[in-house]
Amino acid sequence: VNSYMLSIPSLGIENATVIIAGDDLSKSLIHYGGTGLPGDYGNTVIFGHSTLPQFFRGTKEYKSIFATLPTIKVGANIHITYDGLDYRYIVTEKVVVEPTDLSPLEQRFDDSYLTLVTCVPPGTYLYRLNVKAKLVRI
Repeated sequence: VNSYMLSIPSLGIENATVIIAGDDLSKSLIHYGGTGLPGDYGNTVIFGHSTLPQFFRGTKEYKSIFATLPTIKVGANIHITYDGLDYRYIVTEKVVVEPTDLSPLEQRFDDSYLTLVTCVPPGTYLYRLNVKAKLVRI
């Protein structure tokens, strides 16, 4: 499996393609190589572009796909379909960090986590927004 799908219903993002260890953010979201896979113990880290929110054009416009990510609320659902299985994560925290801060790549193996990363303020490269979520186990 080299790709999977991500949906964030509250932001209108539906079945966006995530390429594992990809290198072109204009064509997909990128799963940072070496980080956990969805559903496994560890931290799945996904990068995506942001731009000014008025340029958000929906799920398949990857140059603006995370333009509205700063508006996501703690408690929101993030859905991932990976290798035929559906996973639901709940947003637990939003953190803005310096671009040199590599802490979002850290791996914890006590549970399954997800971190979405984009530039903020939207349309700039000044800081990085890290949206952290935890897998909901059924």
